[in-house]
Amino acid sequence: MSVLVSVMRSKLPVSISLGVSLAACGLALALSITAGCGEPEQPDWKPVDKRLVVLGVDGMDPRLVEQYMREGRMPNLKALAEKGTIMPLGTVFPPQSPVAWSAFITGMQAGGHGIYDFVHRDAHDLSLYLSTSRIKPAGTWKLGPWVVPDPFSVPTTELLRGGRAFWQMLEENQVPATVVQVPANYPPAESRYNESMSGMGTPDLLGGYGTFQLVTDDPALAKRRLPGGIVHQVDFASGQRARAALQGPPGSEGKPLTVDLDIVRDPERDVVLVRLGDEEVVLQPGDWSEWSAIDFDEPLIGSGVPGIVRLYLDQARPHLVLYVSPTNIDPADPVTPISAPAAFAEDMAHDVGRFYTETMPEDTKALATGVLSDAEFLAQTDLIWKERERMLDRELGRFMGDPIGTGRGGVLFFYFGTIDLLSHAFWRTLDLTLRPEHAAEDAKYANVIPDLYARMDAVIGDVIERVGPGTDIIVMSDHGFAPYRYKVNLNLWLAQQGYLAVLPPEKTQPGPLGYIDWENTQAYALGLNQVFINLQGREKHGAVPADEYDVVVERLARQLEGFRDPDRDTLVITEAVRPGPTEYGDRAPDLLIGYARGYRSSDDSAEGRVSGDDVIEPNRDKWSGDHCMHPSHVPGVLVTNRKVEAQEASLLDLAPTILSYFGVAQSQAMTGAPLWRP
Repeated sequence: MSVLVSVMRSKLPVSISLGVSLAACGLALALSITAGCGEPEQPDWKPVDKRLVVLGVDGMDPRLVEQYMREGRMPNLKALAEKGTIMPLGTVFPPQSPVAWSAFITGMQAGGHGIYDFVHRDAHDLSLYLSTSRIKPAGTWKLGPWVVPDPFSVPTTELLRGGRAFWQMLEENQVPATVVQVPANYPPAESRYNESMSGMGTPDLLGGYGTFQLVTDDPALAKRRLPGGIVHQVDFASGQRARAALQGPPGSEGKPLTVDLDIVRDPERDVVLVRLGDEEVVLQPGDWSEWSAIDFDEPLIGSGVPGIVRLYLDQARPHLVLYVSPTNIDPADPVTPISAPAAFAEDMAHDVGRFYTETMPEDTKALATGVLSDAEFLAQTDLIWKERERMLDRELGRFMGDPIGTGRGGVLFFYFGTIDLLSHAFWRTLDLTLRPEHAAEDAKYANVIPDLYARMDAVIGDVIERVGPGTDIIVMSDHGFAPYRYKVNLNLWLAQQGYLAVLPPEKTQPGPLGYIDWENTQAYALGLNQVFINLQGREKHGAVPADEYDVVVERLARQLEGFRDPDRDTLVITEAVRPGPTEYGDRAPDLLIGYARGYRSSDDSAEGRVSGDDVIEPNRDKWSGDHCMHPSHVPGVLVTNRKVEAQEASLLDLAPTILSYFGVAQSQAMTGAPLWRP
């Protein structure tokens, strides 16, 4: 069985056909593992006398911060900077979120933590997998000629990020830490006392990166191909009632589990009653529901696989159009661990209500396909933002011991991802030349990004007020942003340069790279910033001998750095570099590609395909801003209430800074240095 895992229109627009999904590998069976974990033993720690709050704002751009502070939109951040320091924060190569946040967590380059892109490839069988986690299937028994499942073995999910997380090192030194929804931490790094909750990289219940479902009786809409979504066509022909089967994870028999979704449409008014299992929701057009808890019945274990969804009614007539969010892992009843200790997520849900848990909750795939309009998408992001504010309010109260200031101290990290996702989707509104044919429509949303930065500033102001002068504060981003003007079909360029050969259609093999004539291929691109050499002894069909490897890599790197856009006579690639030494040689690409500002890999090349008539194509998508370019073009930003004497700072310095602040020595594997004196 397989599941189509859409790894972005929310970051990386790549579809990976995985042999097994998280759900198929036994989310249902995982119930028996996670049940009855109990409350963790509480450490006998005294509150430390130092407090540090770190706000991670994904994608916050230093140029925009400077502009909005100058315009008076960010007075709280400006006051923080005037008291301490504001400076660009060097990002990593490549400046992709899983790579950057892994560097923040571990203080190591990609060679140390082993994450190079959103997607990696298995050199032995050429399958693709998500870079930060991977399923380990259940075991099997061999009985004569048959191979059967081991009934005593269950599948597990492995965190592929190497290295120790800074909060694990703090725990070893009895320093408290709470880390809320940091990316590249699924499944959560093990800890007994210090709390962490997974964020970007956490799948939905179908095992993908956010698969929405659409219910409609519109025949034209039902026939549309909606990447990242599942369409259910219903029929009201017999009256005002219709039924659909909401798709869930694969069950024990390999078929998707389902939940009945019953729809009753009022005969006179635009009102719809939706029943999902035991839940009932009444909606009018334009309404978003609260979270609905649902159970996908699994006969094998005699109970349900729990999840949560939100509904949005676009219209009731003349045709029903009902959006169903990706089915999130229920934080109040998680079928697979999304926090460590396990009770952390459940306690959060108990205190603030259910919340989005899947990787990037802002549904950019529904926006890209037109299922959600700009206004509807922004309404959804507002729901997410308010959830985050409630979660932060809860954690600040625990951290400070409100109302009497007796919290346990230590470090609190809290993540905001909305600026990143809205910058991807609405950069077109800051630069109307990106989509000139849609300039009038885009101009209506010119305040979306400025207003979001101002909203972030209000959060920062609240944090400053809540924690008081005795707490130190870091506001940081993993990278900045740039316009995404041009798509680069890098595999087409490699084919034109003679590095990649394509099979005739009748000889194409199954799989995402099945079109490649490996015998005559020296190199291929995969992921947003990676090029691999088809090396003998490593790749399944290796063609480049080991003694020619260095020559091929160096020649290709120089050609890539000389690659010019023929229509604009500008360099397309700022730098092509060889990754440093690593113990993760099976994952590491042979070249990392740092695109020039405004250029980025096309979706097709990211998926490993050769496509397009031109190597360079204008980007006219709503996904109009990006950062998967050379790191010099998209630095992050660092703002702190303490003076930083160093002339420059990097993401790699932050884990050493946090450790040093609490008197904990950094590991020898860390390449950065503390930015503050102890």
